[in-house]
Amino acid sequence: MTAAPAASASKLGGSTQVRRFVMVGAGTVFFDYVVLYLLTSRLHVMYLISTAVAFMLASTLNYLLSVRFVFESGKLSRVFEFSFFVGTSLAGLAINQLSMWLLVSLCGINYLLAKAISVVIVTVWNFVTKKKLVFLN
Repeated sequence: MTAAPAASASKLGGSTQVRRFVMVGAGTVFFDYVVLYLLTSRLHVMYLISTAVAFMLASTLNYLLSVRFVFESGKLSRVFEFSFFVGTSLAGLAINQLSMWLLVSLCGINYLLAKAISVVIVTVWNFVTKKKLVFLN
């Protein structure tokens, strides 16, 4: 059984769109954590590098799922839409990296707990910028 696409996303109520965003986000955060954990704890990649790799992979997955289930796509060409998505995601990555560095290197917090705190901060950024700048909803 497959979920209905968000082709009628413009007709979605605000709470439905937020709920879908949270569900897609939860799935991509889980994916982000798995990649981060595997790269850092299993493959011994430095946490800032593994955080960046995991974040960008999860952001790409988030774009694909957001187009399908959350936001109305097609107001811009796919090239511009994805370019704006990547641009806002890179800004989110900068926020993510800064918060990870501050929390892990300066405050001594475990990288997985620091990631949880960072996720909350970046999620707000992601929803607002994706809704207003990328998908023009």
